[in-house]
Amino acid sequence: MTSSHRRLLGAFALLAVFAGAACGTGSDATGDASQAPESGAEPTAESTPSEEAAPTAADGTDYAACDDGSCEVVVSGDPVEFAFADFTLTVTITPDGIETDTASSDGTRSGNSSMSGEGMADAYCVAYLTAGSNTMNCYPDTDPGDVAPPEPESGVLVLEMLDFEEGTAVIRLAMG
Repeated sequence: MTSSHRRLLGAFALLAVFAGAACGTGSDATGDASQAPESGAEPTAESTPSEEAAPTAADGTDYAACDDGSCEVVVSGDPVEFAFADFTLTVTITPDGIETDTASSDGTRSGNSSMSGEGMADAYCVAYLTAGSNTMNCYPDTDPGDVAPPEPESGVLVLEMLDFEEGTAVIRLAMG
């Protein structure tokens, strides 16, 4: 959902709150059921704009699900380290982007990549990672569902950023 869609949705929700308040919810003292207020006419917490829900993933924050090289997890806060046979991957989500660092198991090679900036919430990013090489590309205004999942090559870990909201990302890992 683009930021302009979120603003439009918020404007409609705010308009609904004001319209509900202007309609009134009074009833007369006769107790006539036909004069009872309509359900939902009174403002409730649900009728006010709310914070956008945090991104969710199939494996949640169960990072052990990634041990086989295939998972979909939510990452935020502290860096998360994933260990594979040939290398270790560290994923860090910043307030406005994503960083990846890889290091070979024997400590002889490493690589890193970073993508950040305005528009990350509306971008699809994919990284191809090995012990000594990190290549990341982001495609602005692209929904992950509009792109065929990449086929990882043997020995290459593919990281896809499926969702991003201010310091929280949903990533999918697939080892080739």
